[in-house]
Amino acid sequence: MASRQRYQTPSRASSPQSTHTQLFSQSSSSFAGSTTDGRVFSTPNPRRAAPRHTKPSSRGRSKRGRPKTSSSVGSKSTGQTYSPSPYLPSHPPRQRLSLRLPSSQASSNLSRRHLEDDNASRGDDVLSNEDADALGEIIMGIDMKDNGNLGCAYYVAVDEALFLLEDVPMSGMDLVETLLLHVNPTTVLISARSSEALANYLAKKAQGVDGNRGDMQSAYILRNLNSADFRYDGGKGKLLALNLGTPGRPSVLFTSVVDEAVDETDDMGGQENSKQARLMRLGASINLDSRLTIGCAGAVLGDLQRRRTVHYLPNDPDALVAFSVKSVEMFTLFDSMFINADTLVSLQILQSEYHPNSHQTGPSNCGSGAKESLSVYGLFQHLARTPQGKLKLRQIFLRPSTDIDVIYARQKTISFLLRPGNAEALVQLSNELKKIKNMKSVVALLEKGVDILGSKISIANNVWASLQRFAAYSLRLRDSLRTLPGSENVEIIRKVVDVIQPLALCQVGELISQTIDFEQSMERGRIAVRHGVDDNLDELKRSYDGMEHFLTTVIAKLRAELPEWARKYVQNCIFIPQLGFLTAVSLNPKTGKGDYDGEGLNDVWQRMFAADGCVYYKNQQMKEMDEHFGDAYCMIIDREIEIIHELAVKILAHREAIISASDVLGELDSLFALAIGCGQYKWVAPKMTTQNIIHIKGGRHPLQELVVPSFIANNCSIAGGPGKQQDEVAKESSPDIERHSIEHPSTLVLTGPNHSGKSVYLKQVALIVYLAHIGCFVPAERARIGITDRILTRIATRESVAKNESAFSIDLRQVAFAMNLATRRSLVLIDEFGKGTNNLDGAGLVAAVLDHFTSLGPERPKVLAATHFHEIFEGQFLMETPDLAFAHMNIRLDFNAPTMEDQVTYLFQLTPGRSIASFGSRCAAMNGIDEAVVERAESIMLMLVRNEDLAVVCSKLSDAETQRLEEAEAVARTFLGQDIKAPPSNGKKARGADGWYRGILEQVLSFDESTSTSDPNTTA
Repeated sequence: MASRQRYQTPSRASSPQSTHTQLFSQSSSSFAGSTTDGRVFSTPNPRRAAPRHTKPSSRGRSKRGRPKTSSSVGSKSTGQTYSPSPYLPSHPPRQRLSLRLPSSQASSNLSRRHLEDDNASRGDDVLSNEDADALGEIIMGIDMKDNGNLGCAYYVAVDEALFLLEDVPMSGMDLVETLLLHVNPTTVLISARSSEALANYLAKKAQGVDGNRGDMQSAYILRNLNSADFRYDGGKGKLLALNLGTPGRPSVLFTSVVDEAVDETDDMGGQENSKQARLMRLGASINLDSRLTIGCAGAVLGDLQRRRTVHYLPNDPDALVAFSVKSVEMFTLFDSMFINADTLVSLQILQSEYHPNSHQTGPSNCGSGAKESLSVYGLFQHLARTPQGKLKLRQIFLRPSTDIDVIYARQKTISFLLRPGNAEALVQLSNELKKIKNMKSVVALLEKGVDILGSKISIANNVWASLQRFAAYSLRLRDSLRTLPGSENVEIIRKVVDVIQPLALCQVGELISQTIDFEQSMERGRIAVRHGVDDNLDELKRSYDGMEHFLTTVIAKLRAELPEWARKYVQNCIFIPQLGFLTAVSLNPKTGKGDYDGEGLNDVWQRMFAADGCVYYKNQQMKEMDEHFGDAYCMIIDREIEIIHELAVKILAHREAIISASDVLGELDSLFALAIGCGQYKWVAPKMTTQNIIHIKGGRHPLQELVVPSFIANNCSIAGGPGKQQDEVAKESSPDIERHSIEHPSTLVLTGPNHSGKSVYLKQVALIVYLAHIGCFVPAERARIGITDRILTRIATRESVAKNESAFSIDLRQVAFAMNLATRRSLVLIDEFGKGTNNLDGAGLVAAVLDHFTSLGPERPKVLAATHFHEIFEGQFLMETPDLAFAHMNIRLDFNAPTMEDQVTYLFQLTPGRSIASFGSRCAAMNGIDEAVVERAESIMLMLVRNEDLAVVCSKLSDAETQRLEEAEAVARTFLGQDIKAPPSNGKKARGADGWYRGILEQVLSFDESTSTSDPNTTA
């Protein structure tokens, strides 16, 4: 009954059709006029009510204010009308895309319960309980894989909006709880193949058979869907099928050869574009690389379609407005910087390297075949000593924090560990961490009843030995950390001391030491229990150990009862587990039988088997011994299994203490890795601030400086828009904010020759900002970094035949994505955008994009751009302003140098102002292009600079060509002046007519001034 209640649809599914018609028409008009206060997450859509933030401590559905409605709103609304339904208000176009996460109040301003209370006081506009439930629907789809990757999408019925989460790698149940708290869903959809941990967690909070779970009035309905509903391709197809209105008619109809011809007009009078065009438009608004989230969006859209099918009859016009999607937006988690795959690849933060041989699986046999290549994460990965430390370090790199307290805590820890007095202790503690294993996998094996992983794991490294060593080493580490001077002021050390429970871990170690005999276990190849743990087990072991002497006595007594001639054939008496006691008789090779099988005795010798030249028999005396002594070995094994099981139960009672200690030591190990790396690379601690600035002195690229003999450091000073000054923290005064925004530009445009270091400069600034947000030190003399919410890049073009896009369309999608998502606290990098198309189009696009960012006023982001389109500066399409500055990478020119390679010397120094040229031809010569080609390129370039007509200039002949043309003209005139006659005939057949004419031509070609008037016919 409970399972049926869990998967059934809400009671509002049974509401009449006319009720739903009234519901959605009233919801649109009433919500259009609703207002709330206390906004934390603002949405740019003017038709949407300002959301309010739910307190994190609240577990149930929060109280919401009653919506204010006005009769004039409904009267002003216009839209497509249908005879059974009232008018629906039209939805104004969205001006900008929002990544803000709407809180539960924003998502459902009209909750079921409060709508019921609100409508009770309104006599003219009353909604039924079923209608209020439908209007307050929030449907969330969530999916998490076993490796922790999380995706989520949810639909808000009152907003008619679909929200998509950026995929979160290496997440946990804490993030799931955060999503549930702030989304506050009424229905949760999960895949049948989701991780077991996610399914169990969501099931605990879902509605029971009575409609609620305990005291939680906001419990949701949990529905398990087929895994096919969460597929990426299906979700992307459903998103492409959405009819999201755009202002006006499209000015360009985009089609491609990979699409079917689409030129029909839809029912609304609009013209449908091709699938490729919709894909490009969708990719500019949401991150299509978030595969799990796209799959979740497909599941949510599928559920909406199911609801429309269930609630409405076929061809019902009300179904067109019920559960419709008017907008699709993305949101990010709190206190986390937005970093997508393009940024990770462009900045080389994470970069996997695959072995060319598919059978070589990289660092471990269980891996994916990839290892970390030259990347920022790779600088620290090898410094983490524990498996859980490497995982935590990767999680830190994948989730840069925007919580300034978290960043300060990590910086303080690194500074403490890098003190000169702690250098020796840091190395010693790091070596101690090598002995710590990940207890999550060990405890999981223990819960399954597995104590040895396989043939490759010895007794010394099994579950029990790992637990014993972990208990000892973790307690030793805890004591060592406490002895460090000033450790009580370091948060992570306090956390280690508090989380590691000495009593629990001591009990774990003592229980294992007192129960498991590791020496005997290694001898026997199985887990053995110590002597003195169980009296019955000790007695069985003594009996079994004394079996050899006992069997010697038995065989002597048996031989005495046999005939004298048969005694020599009876070899011995043995005990075999499962078979019991047996008598061994020598085998007769001729007959294949035993030399003696009980002749002369009143007993039956039953042959059991033959092996190693003996036949083994079971006789009456062996049977009596079996009944008296039993199977001692199996009894020992069974009793030891029972004792080991009891031990496992006692150890699992401390499961939380073990896993918590393992996790906190992994966190400590990750910070140790950051500290050791910062010390090795001589990085410094940046100063974090809530001001929207980036001020770097002597910044360096963390990877480039490791692969070059010397690296030239450069400065950077930019400031984003001040925004609303009341949003800033009170401790930083408004005059300081305004002063920084005036002194430093928000957009810096770099020019300069190729190979001069423009791209390296862009990347090093972004990496310094990135490293500062993970709490790490940075490669600079000093740095002051403002909190940055997103790093958006247009640097690398990740082409693939599977994407079905050109390189330029990928660049356009990246720029559009940055324009849609950028806020005033974002950092945008644009490197040589526009190079994939006509130079005029490219220059216009670059100028327009940069002008767009600078024209945002107080909401302008921080932008670093590099370009070779000098015409946008020469034509004054971009002019230097307080918000827009020019700079270039300096070089030294020496055109008198003997070789072209020495004519340009790169100084890699950032200098204010713009450069006059890119010197591409000199770079071509330095890279092996033929000198004649380079000279020709330079001559064409000079003609273009002078605005000369290339058609006219290229048609001008050189002196040599003129001389050759004159000689050809003289030959032609001479030929035309010849009076060519037929060859003379002597009455015989003409001999050599061809020779006659050939002679004339040769004479013409050898024409000179002395023979120009001669007659060729006279010289025969």
